[in-house]
Amino acid sequence: MAELLRLEGLSKRYIGTQALDSVDLSVEAGQILCLAGANGSGKSTLLKCISGAEVPDAGQIVWQGQAFRRLTPVQAQQLGIQVIYQDLSIFPDLSVAENIAFHAIQRHHRLWVDWAACNAVARRALEQLGTALPLDARLGDLSIGAKQTAAIARALTQECRLLVMDEPTSALPSRDVAHLLDMVRRLKADGISVLFVSHKLDELFEVADRFCVLRDGRKIGDYEPSQLSVDQLGFLMTGIEVKAEHAGAVRDGSVEPLLRVEGLTRGGQYRNVSFALRPGEVMGLAGLTGAGRTEIALSLFGLNPPDAGRVTMEGRELKAGSPLDAVRAGIVLVSEDRHSQGLFARKPIRVNIAASIYDRLKSRFGFVSTAAERRVADTWVERVRVKTPSSDEPAQSLSGGNQQKVVLAKWLATAPKVLILDNPTAGIDVGSKMEIHEIIHELAREGHGVIMISDDLGELAGNCDRVFLLRAGELAGEFSGSALTAQSLGAALRQAA
Repeated sequence: MAELLRLEGLSKRYIGTQALDSVDLSVEAGQILCLAGANGSGKSTLLKCISGAEVPDAGQIVWQGQAFRRLTPVQAQQLGIQVIYQDLSIFPDLSVAENIAFHAIQRHHRLWVDWAACNAVARRALEQLGTALPLDARLGDLSIGAKQTAAIARALTQECRLLVMDEPTSALPSRDVAHLLDMVRRLKADGISVLFVSHKLDELFEVADRFCVLRDGRKIGDYEPSQLSVDQLGFLMTGIEVKAEHAGAVRDGSVEPLLRVEGLTRGGQYRNVSFALRPGEVMGLAGLTGAGRTEIALSLFGLNPPDAGRVTMEGRELKAGSPLDAVRAGIVLVSEDRHSQGLFARKPIRVNIAASIYDRLKSRFGFVSTAAERRVADTWVERVRVKTPSSDEPAQSLSGGNQQKVVLAKWLATAPKVLILDNPTAGIDVGSKMEIHEIIHELAREGHGVIMISDDLGELAGNCDRVFLLRAGELAGEFSGSALTAQSLGAALRQAA
């Protein structure tokens, strides 16, 4: 295949950080190149240099044989480089057709919009992707998968030659992920190159023609998918051996459960749910979006009262009418949406961690000192290995993985007995994911009970002792031992679809 893009010796330095160090990279026409690397590896900086958002300090960008010292955003688009970032940059109040044909409308410089032509442009782009959307619908009212599709279709209306996709599946449910990967394969079949970035390594293997691995701003190498396994790719990205292990729960039937759920029911969400969680056990909940996983977690945390059923904690009946009741009983919930439900992003790390135990830190006059916050926070920053120069730094200054560790530390500071983790590693890099898994294993070894909800079947299979499958709000199967694999869970989920 003919070479479309080549980077030669690309370097970029920010104050105190060498983001890119003499990186070489090439993309051929009609090729899917997967860019792999942990947070801080230089992926985002490299994408910004390609799109014209950043100016490299050294090196050159070669497009179809023509060398550029740098590209401007306008030049990049004129060459056929289109970037879809995680926020998608859609217009939620405009229709699907208007979003897709937006640039085509602008090019005509008319005083009025030719709606028939607008719809025709949008329809052709969607047909190229092998999909359809309601053209008149307000895009903001549609699913994240539909918004992603519209963003890709819009790129195709601008004579796209290279589509750069930055974490395109981070917010997608599993059924939309499969659809997105199908669209990526269609783009390749049409001769469009794709530079694909994702933290989800199994997805990369589904579409990659070639891997380029970055670590600490340097290129580690180019690899064919047949040369690597998921674990080997993780090692190349981090320098740390990726090895999932079960937490090793106490399975002795004579051990009294920490938490027992009997016949829990809430109309329209879940019904007749029963299970027991023992000390040292990591139990998983798998299911499609809407199966009832998060709703059960919210009920146990006092945010979604059940209509019927019984919950006991260490043999005593639990009436969790609020999160405060749940925390006092020893149950905490690490929410999937850390940004809106877990963090005070602009506040210091110490405030975020200490917030859950302010009642314990108050002086006799009712004040909480900065020194008291810092003392507690520094202990947990070290315990959960948050990478930060100081607990006085704002939480928003941290990477996604370290933000998640701060949320975890906040709840661990309450000394819980049961932790409910809702997609605890969603949207974070493989290195941080490994560290969070190790923290979960440490907690299990200390006798905590853990309930893990995850869309990542490999994560459930690699870290849980048992996994319950939820289908339409009911428990529909239990997997453990040799029967607990990502493949077996995937097959069961496909039957549930």
